[in-house]
Amino acid sequence: MISLKIPGKLFIIGEYSVIKPGNEAVIVAVDKFIHVRVKEDSDYQFSSEMGHFRWMLSDQLPVFVYDTLTHAKAAVYIAHKYMKYKHITPKSYSIQLFSELTSKDNIKYGLGSSGAVIVAVIKGILNFHGIEISKLDLFKLSVLAQIEISDITSGGELAASIYGGWVFYQRYDLIWILNRKGHISEVMEMTWPLLKIEKLRKGSIKLAVCFSGVSQSTKAYTDKMTNFSGSNWYANFLTKTKIIVNQFKEAFIRSDYYTIKYMIDLYRQKLNELEENAGIIIESEPFKKMIQIASDYGYSAKTSGAGYGDCGIALTKNETDKRTLQDAWIKNGLIALDIKVWDYDE
Repeated sequence: MISLKIPGKLFIIGEYSVIKPGNEAVIVAVDKFIHVRVKEDSDYQFSSEMGHFRWMLSDQLPVFVYDTLTHAKAAVYIAHKYMKYKHITPKSYSIQLFSELTSKDNIKYGLGSSGAVIVAVIKGILNFHGIEISKLDLFKLSVLAQIEISDITSGGELAASIYGGWVFYQRYDLIWILNRKGHISEVMEMTWPLLKIEKLRKGSIKLAVCFSGVSQSTKAYTDKMTNFSGSNWYANFLTKTKIIVNQFKEAFIRSDYYTIKYMIDLYRQKLNELEENAGIIIESEPFKKMIQIASDYGYSAKTSGAGYGDCGIALTKNETDKRTLQDAWIKNGLIALDIKVWDYDE
């Protein structure tokens, strides 16, 4: 039997910019997980608190209807496609999945559960068949699973879940991948244009997280950007945010807290301008309150990810400051989550 866990994620900086190929973001893996167990069984089957499904193979590949639990099904399909490419005969097995990325009421916190499910299921199946896959190849397979069900993200959440800790991520060229998606040997063996995944060394900066109380579909929200993303204003936004994200990265590397703080403030300003020009809501009322309280205590805070719902973040110099800020959020009726950055060497 194989047991493993894959962490969720939070965007620190770069959301709405990294959806374009060649643009960057800094994302962290967090200590909330998707747990997967794969064991030998008489039938192919998957079960979780969200549902159950069985499948059969045709020419070594699963036969599915993508109606429910689509991310898990796509992950199973791509894992088998990879085994066929590697000439590995699949064994019969069952998968059990448990998520810490939702509340007791199954409300998503926006910690990248869909991406973490894909990564966990692919890795679990391959490990069960004795295949130790590299982090980069696992990332490529996870993107192929997203393409299989047409639920394509920036890929930043996949990189954070696979590499752990603090990750600097640059979006790959999606068109290049789509032109080769039927040729798995090319996709796996060739270097993906523009893709860059870089682990940043662990620093002393602490992450404080506040949940808005509202669960938000990132895909539904970023889809609203489709028409706007072709505008000259958005091209200018990308130019400016690219500079901010890279300056944040350099400041993080040299543990320059005050420049980090300044870059978070600048990026929040750009998101506010995006709200106004694109006609979307990123800072909903709980976030405005969360950010104002953080500012009153001298910390920089912003939304994380698509905004409106899910989580907001603040960066503090040490654990004491983090606790002080979280206590202030709680005293003002907000939901501070007990979450920290997590790495695979912990």
